[in-house]
Amino acid sequence: ALAINPNLADAYNNIGITEKQLNKIDNAIKSFEGAISVDPNFTDAYYNLSLFKQYTLSKNQIAKMQSILISDGISQSDQISINFALAKASESLDNQDEFLSYLHEGNRLRKKELNYSIDMSHKFFSMIYETFALLPNSNIKSLQNITPTKRPIFILGMPRSGTSLVEQIISSHEEVYGAGELNTLMRLYYPILENILSNEKDKNILSEENLILIREKYLDSLSQLNTTANIITDKTPANFQFIGFIFSIFPDAKIIHLKRDPRAICWSIYKSKWMGNGYGFSYNMDDLASYYDSYSKLMDFWHKKFPEKIYDICYEDLTTNQEEMTRKLLEYCELDWDDNCLNFHKNKRPVKTASSFQVKQKMYQGSSEAWKKYESHIQPLIDGLKPYLKK
Repeated sequence: ALAINPNLADAYNNIGITEKQLNKIDNAIKSFEGAISVDPNFTDAYYNLSLFKQYTLSKNQIAKMQSILISDGISQSDQISINFALAKASESLDNQDEFLSYLHEGNRLRKKELNYSIDMSHKFFSMIYETFALLPNSNIKSLQNITPTKRPIFILGMPRSGTSLVEQIISSHEEVYGAGELNTLMRLYYPILENILSNEKDKNILSEENLILIREKYLDSLSQLNTTANIITDKTPANFQFIGFIFSIFPDAKIIHLKRDPRAICWSIYKSKWMGNGYGFSYNMDDLASYYDSYSKLMDFWHKKFPEKIYDICYEDLTTNQEEMTRKLLEYCELDWDDNCLNFHKNKRPVKTASSFQVKQKMYQGSSEAWKKYESHIQPLIDGLKPYLKK
């Protein structure tokens, strides 16, 4: 694209995103700077630069963003990007008041842009319970003795709970391929959920025949990946919603559930601007606490339905007892020990999530304490999470 049009800011920005995923930090920074040099008003490039700990936005760049923010005709989307970028810049400069002001405004605008209501998520969770109740069996007997050619390991939980770190550890094993966040299950199960939403309640859609077809389509999607490995991780946090379906089509599935201090999870979520139109609950503290409540109750439900089948791992325990917790993790996955799993930061696989920087570094502690600096400013969130805080 740049060969055809060397002044295409979008191309520089997209190249930078790809280089960031490949951990080519210096190249990525140059690409985002290239986007701004071509188009000084390219808001997404400013935001992408603000995410690098290795990069400090200059006074001139900050001033330019502030001028963009008050300019006539700025789109809502650009306002959102600039507010989140200025929030990151203010945080790195330890300007707490400005950081919080830009962050709150970016979140307010993003929720408005998505036209999100927490009732939408509550309704979705109700559909999950109702759909699971219609399943013919918790396990499909005809599948219990069939070993699939590709064996998926599902890593799930709330966003920012440590799923990327655990996938980076497991995918460092010589027998495992890390596929990242796959939307396959969501795409295959949505017709079922939409059927429930329409109140048709056609039980035939949940027949063993259809569920086996979903299994085959999912396995086929794994076979399309560029790997010869038979063990593949699917690190889609939102798959916690579909644990009942997973066990229906993969009776012996390995499911790893990440647990972490809910204040650390929700504060990290609130600080993030997510790609796409999902995670609408992220942009309001009351919504976040309510969504966490729904998630926690659903996980309790799955644990009761499938006792001792879901492996819970605590992010804080993993960061403080790396080798012990890694050994237990591999044992659950029925994988032999591999020293590479302790050196996960050397794994060169692309990482496309918000944690792409962290998982390329050695294990570090303390990230779960970051919320404490802003404790007095996030009381609505902390109050909403009190039922889930350790005594």
